[in-house]
Amino acid sequence: MDKIKEIIGRAFKSEQEKRLMGAAVLVLIGLCIFIMAISPLVGASPIITLNGEEEMLVECGSEFVDPGVKATAKDEDISDLVMTTSNVDTAKLGTYHVEYQLKYKKRKVSKERIVKVIDHAAPVIALNGDATVIVGSFEEYQEAGATAQDGCDGDVSKDIKITKEKVNDYTMQVHYEVTDSHGNTGSMDRQIILKDTSAPEITLNGESSVTVKELEKYEDAGATATDDRDGDITANLVKSGYVDVYRPGTYTVTYTATDSSGNISQATRTVKVEEVETNPGDSIYLTFDDGPSSDVTVRVLDTLKANGIKATFFICDYDEDKLPIIKRMIDEGHTIGIHGYSHDYSQIYTSNDAFMENINKLKNKLKEDTGYDAYVIRFPGGSSNTVSEKYCVGVMSQLVQTVTDSGLMYMDWNVSSGDAEGNNRPVNLIIKNVTGGFKHNRNNVVLMHDTSAKQTSADALQSIITYGKNNGYSFYPISKDTIPVHHGVNN
Repeated sequence: MDKIKEIIGRAFKSEQEKRLMGAAVLVLIGLCIFIMAISPLVGASPIITLNGEEEMLVECGSEFVDPGVKATAKDEDISDLVMTTSNVDTAKLGTYHVEYQLKYKKRKVSKERIVKVIDHAAPVIALNGDATVIVGSFEEYQEAGATAQDGCDGDVSKDIKITKEKVNDYTMQVHYEVTDSHGNTGSMDRQIILKDTSAPEITLNGESSVTVKELEKYEDAGATATDDRDGDITANLVKSGYVDVYRPGTYTVTYTATDSSGNISQATRTVKVEEVETNPGDSIYLTFDDGPSSDVTVRVLDTLKANGIKATFFICDYDEDKLPIIKRMIDEGHTIGIHGYSHDYSQIYTSNDAFMENINKLKNKLKEDTGYDAYVIRFPGGSSNTVSEKYCVGVMSQLVQTVTDSGLMYMDWNVSSGDAEGNNRPVNLIIKNVTGGFKHNRNNVVLMHDTSAKQTSADALQSIITYGKNNGYSFYPISKDTIPVHHGVNN
């Protein structure tokens, strides 16, 4: 202040001039102080920002949802202070306004949104009854009608126009159409379909009756199927029935076709397998199920080795301790067949896929551990078992076909030791069962077991071998050339 007075003193000489200028300076200083004091209020001018578009289009008859605004003063959100007024009426076409007003610290601001109610939506038609109606004849169809609602015009059901058109010999289309007062047209169709009572037609390829020789490969010629509405449905044909060329008899192959309406037709082919006079020799195939075990299987292998005989072992899952036994089987020239990773009927016979997964799991493990590629299997319980029916009706009829189609041989038996009827059956009984079942001029496939609970089976083995040799029989392991022994399938 003193500096200012000094400057003024030098600039003005008279006392009166100095007094006048001093007063002016004081006024100027006061004004500056006042401006500084009110500047925060001046800077807090509120701002309204629209949410969404400044101009909105709303369909007639729909609900208008105001997206609102955001109001701020500096960094403060004061949106709750905004007052909204609106004259929007979505029941009528037109241009409407929504106004947003805000009073804040003696300042007023406002913002406006334009809302145009338009009618671009067609009336909505709802059919009375079903969209597809099945009838015995077109004449019996009775029109059920429809209703229509429009956003602007409301109920326009009375304006619906109905037309009918025949699409083909078994389909008629009923067309419903209505136009509102602003030119928007809505439509809906109903299909009237004649009831499909015609089953597909199946045509056999080749003869309906075929004869093949025992052991001769049978290749089914197949069939085709057509439907008057669905056309060619050959791809949907289901073939059932298994022709076992190793068992003379008459077999039936059935083809089933189902059209899209659920009509079913079937055709059958009869295949007769004629018996052929064969003399496979006086052969004995010793087979052992359910191993390997560290005691009985080893004893069996020792006896076989001492007699120079090869046999077949249908194995189940094994651990690392049993792997050397399996490798010994391979090294000594025995055949290894697959009995199953699991022997639990309630698991393996629940479906076709479940069984094949069980077989392939052990087959792949054996291949990975030893390099041995097994080609023969034995069904737990044999192919004639009926226990499987408890878990899946008809599964054995499927499995004999699936196993054969997958390139595997399945082997049942025609001589039973009876050791499956209990643990450690009497040795003399086992010997009697086996030797009494031997027949000349055929393949004698013997069922025995080599689990730890079958000690007497190992005890009986030497006597069985001695009997076979003394009576002119020869012992062999199962090979790919062995004629399989099959039971009749009972499930």
